[in-house]
Amino acid sequence: MTISRRDVLQLMFLGGGGAALAACGGGSSSSGGGAGGGGETPNTPGDGGGTPTPPPEPPPVARELPLRAGPLSGIGPLVDSGVDGVMIPEGFSLRLVATAGRQPVPGGPLFLWHPLPDGGAVFPMADGGWVYVSNSEFVPGGVGALRFGADGELVDAYPILKNTLINCAGGATPWGTWLSCEEIENGQVHECDPRGTPRQAQAHPAMGRFKHEAAAVDMATASVFMTEDEGDGRLYRFRSAGRVSAINGGEGLDLDNGVLQVLEVEGFENGAYMEDLESAREIRRVNWVDVQSPDEPQSRVRSRIQDGTGQGAPGTRFKGGEGIWIQYWPEGEQDTVSGFEHPLRAVVFFACKGDNRVHALDVDNDLIEVVFDNEQLISAGEDKFDDVDNLVVSPMGDVVVAEDGEAMRLMVMVPNQPAKILLRVPGGGSELTGPAFTPDGSRLYFSSQRAPSGATGILPLGRTYELTVPASFRV
Repeated sequence: MTISRRDVLQLMFLGGGGAALAACGGGSSSSGGGAGGGGETPNTPGDGGGTPTPPPEPPPVARELPLRAGPLSGIGPLVDSGVDGVMIPEGFSLRLVATAGRQPVPGGPLFLWHPLPDGGAVFPMADGGWVYVSNSEFVPGGVGALRFGADGELVDAYPILKNTLINCAGGATPWGTWLSCEEIENGQVHECDPRGTPRQAQAHPAMGRFKHEAAAVDMATASVFMTEDEGDGRLYRFRSAGRVSAINGGEGLDLDNGVLQVLEVEGFENGAYMEDLESAREIRRVNWVDVQSPDEPQSRVRSRIQDGTGQGAPGTRFKGGEGIWIQYWPEGEQDTVSGFEHPLRAVVFFACKGDNRVHALDVDNDLIEVVFDNEQLISAGEDKFDDVDNLVVSPMGDVVVAEDGEAMRLMVMVPNQPAKILLRVPGGGSELTGPAFTPDGSRLYFSSQRAPSGATGILPLGRTYELTVPASFRV
């Protein structure tokens, strides 16, 4: 009989801790004070001794976050889509929407889709349509936008950011703007209006200078979480000082005034790395520490601290931070995190390509856990993942992670269970980038960053696709 750690926790929470541990071959109670294992019978009143009934034992401390899989975890085997050899689940459909070096909308204003499309997001429009924005991980970089009508027809394409360098990923804000991140040593975050012009874009130096990869905003805590694409990178949090009028006219966070911090996992401070996977798979407490010299490139600051003190700079080390996204649960649907104060409201998922791990950060309880890794969470018959990259959470709660390298897959992460493969792009030697869902979850956009492109179809500069998701996988 095989019982997962999550099964154990559920049994213990329901009062069956002893049975669960026995089924797993254990004989002692959990460190969180779970029931069972001792064989002692508590004193009860009415036996003539007057011994009071002891108070009930506290619930066991959770070892994993109570995460749930979304409907895409039920997809079946892949079939040929009929488009560029891309393999997708049966019942889904695929179309090519843009090719680097070509006009996405023939006959429209002269605008060529950018080379090396990378991180992206979808923004709903007032007429029922939407805009998909996409970074260019090129020199120069920038951001392009594809405008779709309510019927899904591509009606316009235009730039929203110019004159930047190697724009890798980024993040959508709750007030409807796009944060585009530069992946260079002195990189900054640039805020763009998906409906606007490049002249409206603004840089926000207070959010730090480092090899920015991706960003995710939590309004409840006035925080922007950011990954860093360095082998000794950190996970950052920018705590805004308040709210201001945004470039699109809405009310957003003040991204020019606040505090820049790095995350430290307890026991792994000052550049330490969580080497032991068994330990990293269980939730651990975290703290946030102010960065030193936030106006300087952080890789240089870390080197200066190391050289001057012989110790690592603040922050736990994360190997090659990549995609990041936040999943929310509304009131009434928030699970209890046993043994901790707050229910599960918001979880930050972020991927690290250096060790092929996906972490889950409980924002309110300050807890972290590795929820995907290559040593145990691979579907039967599938190769290990190579360089996990961009990441997105669907409106239905599916965590989808893109992969670089030779296999080139989009995978559906099933927390603490084998992943499901959503699609596979043939050829290798590229990256799958920019996964982003429409608000209703019916469409997923993504790019093969170095697919054949240009007027001749020879230049390896990228193509962008749209995957249609059947209604049965959106409930």
